[in-house]
Amino acid sequence: MNDSAVRPRRIHTRGGGTCRASFRAWSAAVLTAAALSVSCSGHAPELVSLEYRLALRPRDPRGTRVSEQLAVFAAARDEDGLKDIAALHVLHDQSEYLWTLTPETWTRNDRNKETWLGGTGLSAPDSGALPRGLYRVVLEDLAGESAEATFTLGSGLETGASFPVIRRTGDSVSVVSRYPRTELLFLDSAGVLLRAVDAPRTPDLLDRLYGSALWREESKSLAAYAYDAERNLGIYSWTMELKP
Repeated sequence: MNDSAVRPRRIHTRGGGTCRASFRAWSAAVLTAAALSVSCSGHAPELVSLEYRLALRPRDPRGTRVSEQLAVFAAARDEDGLKDIAALHVLHDQSEYLWTLTPETWTRNDRNKETWLGGTGLSAPDSGALPRGLYRVVLEDLAGESAEATFTLGSGLETGASFPVIRRTGDSVSVVSRYPRTELLFLDSAGVLLRAVDAPRTPDLLDRLYGSALWREESKSLAAYAYDAERNLGIYSWTMELKP
């Protein structure tokens, strides 16, 4: 759950439509800058498939203030080898936001004979609502060659979302959630995920859920995570501190 926030770089230009046009021109220049110093004789990367998800996190126990984070992953392929891929850029042109992930900062997942590159925790500068509308995802190699795909965050996507609630009585917990796909997350002191289990809808012992009594030493907090498959939306509960 420790999705360290990745802030966008915001490019300030001047004047209405010219502003957005200038940003697109600037971003295009950035995405091809490597071509000035590296040979372009290789193959362009391929962006085979794209996955994204918006996550909502309450900023207070009642969920009256909410932060939003975006997770974006691209299935990448490059005939010159994956080491040739230099960056994954996520852009929202209208807001002039640019997030850049590199081999040092992205997460790599190998599954189903595909390599997925991307990250979670992409957030606005104020950690509030992310802009709605069209996003571009650009996969760039060392020679400045690129592949692009797009996705859209619809207006009102978050409307009606319901935060899960964790209830604890002694060493037993339960989770109230209207979403069938809900997990209970055991987190360490740094917020790193230790274990995820199906959220118990009726009181269940923490020893059984964690698999042992070691949660008393290893886990410092709990959170519930629900997935709204219809809207491709992740929804977190308020984090509950664990005091054995």
